[in-house]
Amino acid sequence: MPLTSRLTRPAIVLFAVLASAASLLVGLASITSPAEAGVPSLRTPAGMPSQIEPPAPYVAQVSCQPAFRKGTLALGRLLTARYPNTSFGGNYNCGTDGTRSEHYDGRAVDWMDSLRNPTQRAQATSVLNFLLATDKAGHKFANARRLGIMYIIYNNRIWGAWDGKWSAYNNCAKTPSPSLDSACHRNHMHFSLSFNGALGRTSFWTRHVYADDFGPCRSAIFNWSANYARANPTRCAPVKNPVAPRGSSAIMKGLVQWSGIAMRAGMSGPAVAAVQRGLRVPVTSTFDARTTAALNRLKRAHRLPGDGVMNGAGWKLLLAVNSPKR
Repeated sequence: MPLTSRLTRPAIVLFAVLASAASLLVGLASITSPAEAGVPSLRTPAGMPSQIEPPAPYVAQVSCQPAFRKGTLALGRLLTARYPNTSFGGNYNCGTDGTRSEHYDGRAVDWMDSLRNPTQRAQATSVLNFLLATDKAGHKFANARRLGIMYIIYNNRIWGAWDGKWSAYNNCAKTPSPSLDSACHRNHMHFSLSFNGALGRTSFWTRHVYADDFGPCRSAIFNWSANYARANPTRCAPVKNPVAPRGSSAIMKGLVQWSGIAMRAGMSGPAVAAVQRGLRVPVTSTFDARTTAALNRLKRAHRLPGDGVMNGAGWKLLLAVNSPKR
C-alpha cells in the first residue's frame, strides 16, 4: 500500500516530525533475529562493480501506467523465491488507492509478509538487514541503492533513501489494531523504486551503474503527465496543479482532476469514469467500445485521428467542450 494522500517529500518530513521517538516502541528492534530463527538471507549477485548508485532520488508519481515494470517484477519474484511462504502484488488502477502512488506507474511492489507471523517477521528483519547493511567497501544501505529502492514502509515506519533513516509513519505506532495492519504496513512491506530500479537498470541486475532517471515531467496544463517514454537525466521543474475554472460543473472538475492521464481500451478506474461523463456515455468505469467510439467522434470532428487513445490532444478537446461558457 502507498503513503496516505500520496507522497510528496514535505509530507514525508511532516510524518517524521509529528511522531516522537517513544512512538517507535513497536519497531523492528523487538523482532526475533534471523539467525535465531534460522531464516535465510537474500544474496548479493556476484560481480558487483566497485561503483555504486547514489541513494535513489525521490521522484513522485505523475503518470498512469498500472503494470509491473521489469525491475519491480524482478524484486517481487526475488523475495517470493527466497521466501516461498509469501506473495507479492501491487497493480492498482490509477486513482483507486489514494491521490498519488508509485503503484500507478509501475514503480511499487507490496511484499505480503506479516509481522504477526513469527517466521515472516524474522524474514522481514532478514530482508531489511540485507538491504540496509553497509557493504565491505563502506557503502551504506548498499543493496537498497543497487536495487534503486526509493523508500520502504513496514511496521509503522518509513525508511527513505533521501536520508537513510527510519521515521514514524502516519502515527501508526499508536494505532495497533489489526484492522489497520494494511494501512500501517504491518501485514506487508511496501517498496517504491526509482525509475532505474523499476526498469531493472541498476547494478544489482545488470552490473552497470546508470545516471539518475527522473521520469516524465508534468505539463502545467494537466494534473498528470504523459506516460514514460525515455530516460530523463534532469529533475522536472515544479509546476502548479491546474484547477477547474470558476463556475465549472462537477463533470469539468472531475476532468481537471484526472487530466493528462493516457488512456486506451481496457483501462478502468475513476479517471475513466470522469472521461465517460465528459463524453456523455454510460459510466462503467471501464474504457469500453462506447467510450472509444465517442472519443473518436470528438477527435474526428476536430480533424484529429480517431485512434481511440485518450492523449494530450484528446484531453485538450474534452476540457474545452466541458469548460464553463463565458
